[in-house]
Amino acid sequence: MKIAIRLLAAVVLVLAGAVIAQAQEAMGPPKVLVITREIEKLGKASAHEKLESTWAAAFAKAKAAPYLTVSAITGAHRELFLAGYDSLADWEKDSNAQQANAAFQAENSALSAKDADLISESTTGVFTYMPDLSYQVNESVATMRYFIIVSTEVKPGHGDHFAEIRKLIKAAHEKAALSDHYAVYHRLFGGPGTLYLIIVPIKSLAELDQFTTIHGKTYQDALGAEGRKKIEDFDMSGVAESQVNIFAFSPKMSNVWKEWKDADPAFWNPKPAAAAKPKAAKKEAAAQQ
Repeated sequence: MKIAIRLLAAVVLVLAGAVIAQAQEAMGPPKVLVITREIEKLGKASAHEKLESTWAAAFAKAKAAPYLTVSAITGAHRELFLAGYDSLADWEKDSNAQQANAAFQAENSALSAKDADLISESTTGVFTYMPDLSYQVNESVATMRYFIIVSTEVKPGHGDHFAEIRKLIKAAHEKAALSDHYAVYHRLFGGPGTLYLIIVPIKSLAELDQFTTIHGKTYQDALGAEGRKKIEDFDMSGVAESQVNIFAFSPKMSNVWKEWKDADPAFWNPKPAAAAKPKAAKKEAAAQQ
């Protein structure tokens, strides 16, 4: 919704990570993830959602690359627009196709002008997928409802240290045969290259109630005393800042793949709320008198 989601857009999350699938779920997480983050002005959430819904329809009409929009329910109120590509070249190809569509560009420009009155900040970053650090990534995202996003800023020179610790954690997940899923991404452009994202899709917040149980004794034994000590040392010496936030999927503001809509049509094709009929409204008013 800005440069290639209006130049494009996306991002998310946490406790273990997440999976952002492309049009074919079996393809797994995209190799390149373009993320646009927008922070809404106070009191503009409803107007922003309405505008973004119009934007999503414009992208669908132009047959532009699909994208998923998620809204923060923790931290600053913001939207993340996510779109995945096989390569930077594919991102460029999609952007060029949008630029060549005169009708789309006209609508895009008009919507951009309106959007300026609703948001206080917009940033775009490009992230690359780290398969060696990710775990069980083929879970279908189409039927999920949230992303938990863990964003970890490591101290300069600790990128390899981060990879070492995440491999240790992945090995423990595999040994304990844990049921969670997560994808790890590294920021390539749009800010310091010391930022990593762990993205986890979940169907319900109730799943988070089970997090401690899932990562209990079996997992702790798989890590071992030495592994737990290495994680603690890295948290102290290698991490500059780490945040965990929850983002809810927004079907109205998304332009998702046909496969997703077919998998859960009631969620991805929400019907607009029906306006109250005049007669019903009068009856209700009379009953209250």
